[in-house]
Amino acid sequence: MNPIKLTASFAAGLLLVVGLVSLTAYSGPLLATTTEVDLSRSMNIAAGAPAHGNHGKKGALLKEADDTDNDGTSDMVDNDSDGDGITDSQEGTGDIDGDSLPNFIDPDSDGDTISDREEGHIDSDGDGRPNSLDPDSDNDGISDAHETSVDTNGDGVSDFLDDDSDGDGISDKVETETDSDSDGTADYLDDDSDGDGIRDKVETNIDSDGDGTPNNLDTDADGDNIPDSVETAGDKDGDGKGNYLDLDSDGDLLKDLLETAQDTDGDGIPNYLDQDDDGDMIGDATEGNRDSDEDGKANYEDLDSDNDGATDKLETNADSDGDGVSNYLDLDSDADGIVDAVEVSAAKYMRSRLQN
Repeated sequence: MNPIKLTASFAAGLLLVVGLVSLTAYSGPLLATTTEVDLSRSMNIAAGAPAHGNHGKKGALLKEADDTDNDGTSDMVDNDSDGDGITDSQEGTGDIDGDSLPNFIDPDSDGDTISDREEGHIDSDGDGRPNSLDPDSDNDGISDAHETSVDTNGDGVSDFLDDDSDGDGISDKVETETDSDSDGTADYLDDDSDGDGIRDKVETNIDSDGDGTPNNLDTDADGDNIPDSVETAGDKDGDGKGNYLDLDSDGDLLKDLLETAQDTDGDGIPNYLDQDDDGDMIGDATEGNRDSDEDGKANYEDLDSDNDGATDKLETNADSDGDGVSNYLDLDSDADGIVDAVEVSAAKYMRSRLQN
């Protein structure tokens, strides 16, 4: 009978045979050429050398290579040669990662360090490419190789398939691989992307001050010139807004931008959280931002708002003469026709005389 001939290609140490054949032995070098298989001669293969049925070392290697997944079934009759759960017909003979292994015998066809078995043949992002051949399976702009199969937020979905890997409510596509606070963790994995001590989940990616930077990346989310890391997410005035978003954190009717983080009265409470910035026992909400004596200091930080020589703390917010003007702003608090400045001066004079 005439020999049955089968074409096989040898290239770079890889044997590809088309047909249902079980290889038994081969001795001799693998050449970059094409040869013929004579099935009438004990299924031996010759490539530039006569077949002789030698089961030598090279023959054993070829026999091993014939069963890539070591499942006992020759690749030529195995519809899943690499045992990754994806059929050879689905994977094809292409080499998408350029590693010289055809997809159907490559355990990681797209070279993203995540096995084809784990990625599967599904198409998570609907881009027409199965995950096993897609370098960005969730289409978030971050490669699977970078995201890996870890589950950062513990939601049961590997990062390479998770639209929100850190579970902060902001998609990976929005956060990207940028490291805004230079802490060594990319924003899409960082639960505090701007490093202000307030979690991205709390800040969200809205832009409260309209400066073009979302809160989760804005170190001064309300634009009051006081860093969020200083203001924190506390709610001093109980109005339901965290201080970092509250334009008047202490509810004294004076903007944080005006009060600043300085501590005028040295009581350890910054002005924007202090309801009595100058410590005169008259609330800032009462004193306000007026400058009654025109000395360049607003009443809320002026220790003598009417400049009569008597401190606001001494005069208080009482209205001794009932004229509708509080003593600390009334130049003649008792309406006796003698201005307070004269009375204060006289009182000081009398005290000094008595002391001497």
